[in-house]
Amino acid sequence: MALTLWIFLAFKVLGASSEVRQFFLQQASGQDCQTLQLGESWISHSIFECQLQCIKRYSENCQAVVYNNQTGNCRPGSIAFGPIEKVITSIPETGSSDKLYYVRQPIPPCNTSNNFALYDVCGTSACLYLSTSRAEDYNDARTLCNQMNSRLFVGNSMVKFSLFWYTTKIYMNVTTYIGLQDIDVENSFVWGNGESLSSDQAEYIWITYQPDNYRGDQDCAITQHENWPSKFGLDDAPCNISIYYVCERCDGC
Repeated sequence: MALTLWIFLAFKVLGASSEVRQFFLQQASGQDCQTLQLGESWISHSIFECQLQCIKRYSENCQAVVYNNQTGNCRPGSIAFGPIEKVITSIPETGSSDKLYYVRQPIPPCNTSNNFALYDVCGTSACLYLSTSRAEDYNDARTLCNQMNSRLFVGNSMVKFSLFWYTTKIYMNVTTYIGLQDIDVENSFVWGNGESLSSDQAEYIWITYQPDNYRGDQDCAITQHENWPSKFGLDDAPCNISIYYVCERCDGC
């Protein structure tokens, strides 16, 4: 009876939000994806039971599990994301024999005109345009996105920022604007949707010792894939530099 209830709860939760959802458990290595542990681990007899227990205990917050086939140890996870060095609570740990299984998140509609396409990291997708030429400056990048019914990418969650970082690294590998700036109030960074950068996200989103507002004119956040290829995180830079950019289409953009 209990297992039947878990299955009912699983499909009720997984089917609740949208007809376009395509849910399934997919295994990923710790080198590709990690997740944040939601709570204490337990023993499950299978990955299927592990996931259903996770859904039962954590409802819609359970989007991934880390499972060990030999020991049966099951750890509940929040949404999966690409490995982020500064997040010390991520699982599975480097070198662990545990396996990460993530549940694919809702796939957004994507109008592919103007060379937009769906890009995916660890089961989360976004409809993006990766520029092939430089914008004149930050305002120009923002205008170019607006002209295509989109906005400069807003990475206002761990998974969205991870999606931005690895997409720009893998497919572009150039210095790139993101929709984050502190033009109005120094060191009060705001995303392109008007949302302030949270203190939690600020813990991992920046390169070490950044932002520093060097020479007092660094108000826009950028990647530094070209100049600092081995460093993870954003840098603050002048808003008048000519670099590449990423636009996203989404509901409400």
